[in-house]
Amino acid sequence: MKIDPLRRWLLGAAVFLALAPLAAVADDKVEPPPLSPDDIAILTRIEDYLNRLDSLQARFVQISSNGAYAEGEVYVDRPGRLRFDYDPPSTVLLVSNGLTLLYYDRELKQASYIPLWETPLWFLVREKVKLGGDLLVTKVEEGLGTLSVTLQDRESPENGKVTLIFSDSPITLRKWEVTDAQGVLTQVSLINPLYGEEIDPELFEYSQFELNKGQRRTD
Repeated sequence: MKIDPLRRWLLGAAVFLALAPLAAVADDKVEPPPLSPDDIAILTRIEDYLNRLDSLQARFVQISSNGAYAEGEVYVDRPGRLRFDYDPPSTVLLVSNGLTLLYYDRELKQASYIPLWETPLWFLVREKVKLGGDLLVTKVEEGLGTLSVTLQDRESPENGKVTLIFSDSPITLRKWEVTDAQGVLTQVSLINPLYGEEIDPELFEYSQFELNKGQRRTD
């Protein structure tokens, strides 16, 4: 079956936050410069905000450097649950029930599954957000009314990076950017986001999906 650009991005970008014990790790990896006290203060503010963030729902616009473009609705219900509902003509739906991320093609009624902890935004929806440890903080920036932090997998930084972008005063998540191992940059901007609102739990249930004969869910 032909893999569309969105699925190719998903499967490719998922690798950079995956645990890859069989991958060769270069001996000459370069650590970024130590974080300054100001950087650490910004990171602490971002961590505190993300750990207080119970839910998020918004329109989103997704643009990739390979020419792909998409819009839709995103729902995040921490910990562990998220949903990307893409507008037509895309037939894609991405849903996490807290354990796995389901890639569902509405037209083909076919599903693929990825462990949630192997996806680019796993650290954002896990129960305790910690920007450090297995995640390497490579850049912290403060601009005019904005904050951003760039992260990579500490063991395999060559596989890609993700940048979270926030507005400041008050701090709110507005955008993220994922650069995969092939250098494709995907930007996801949030439009009219709502924070802390209750989200229907049925949006994250896999039982809602009809699969073609021979397909099998893993939940």
